[in-house]
Amino acid sequence: MSFVIEIEDLMKSFGKKTVLQGISLKIRAGESFVIIGGSGTGKSVLIKCILRLLNIDSGIIRINGRNINDLPQSEMLKTLLKCGVLYQGGALFDSLNVLDNVSFGLIYGYGKSPKEAYKIAIEKLEAVNLDEKIARSFPSELSGGMKKRVALARAIATEPDIIFFDEPTTGLDPITSGIINELIVKCTREMGISALSITHDINSLKFISDRVGLLHDGRLIWEGTNDVLTTTDNPYVQQFITGSPIGPFTAKSD
Repeated sequence: MSFVIEIEDLMKSFGKKTVLQGISLKIRAGESFVIIGGSGTGKSVLIKCILRLLNIDSGIIRINGRNINDLPQSEMLKTLLKCGVLYQGGALFDSLNVLDNVSFGLIYGYGKSPKEAYKIAIEKLEAVNLDEKIARSFPSELSGGMKKRVALARAIATEPDIIFFDEPTTGLDPITSGIINELIVKCTREMGISALSITHDINSLKFISDRVGLLHDGRLIWEGTNDVLTTTDNPYVQQFITGSPIGPFTAKSD
């Protein structure tokens, strides 16, 4: 079986605070894996470690079979170029128009000519249901949902093997959230891109996930498929899914 991401015993601390405590995880090619958990449990830190935005303390991270910890800088960057990211706020460049935002990685990461990059950018905008007319617009002129779709077009422009979604529907209304969820499913099930997402949105979780992992106290304490989310007897998952104020997340320790 082919795995695009393999993590073994990943540890990460900030000073005396240990955030990730021996995380192990495997994500299959074409799979949509979603990580859930309370605020401050290390979900975003995990993604940043995989992308080498943070140095890890110990453990192994493999992307497409390559241990990125052991790679020279140039090879590590080549490996990470096969990853796309949709950041929580979109993270578009305010000074660049939509066309330049989407084509940025193609030009500066892959060395494509502006003409070639712009052609691909227009195709990717159409793939996320955006009209070519907005190509010359700037991020400040777009709604929140349109910014997310532009950011998604940028993430898929380089035809990555893996996309990381950081709270993709945060701050969006239910209809726009549904559109983003549909596009995420399109990426994974039609384009064959693997996805690692983090979310607090239960509707999004149920719609986009193939498998789910619950992160608590720096550990993945539960993993399961989408269809067992509502039937598992794990009390942490039950409380998270139902939003109950009573359960192990809120229980007071003696």
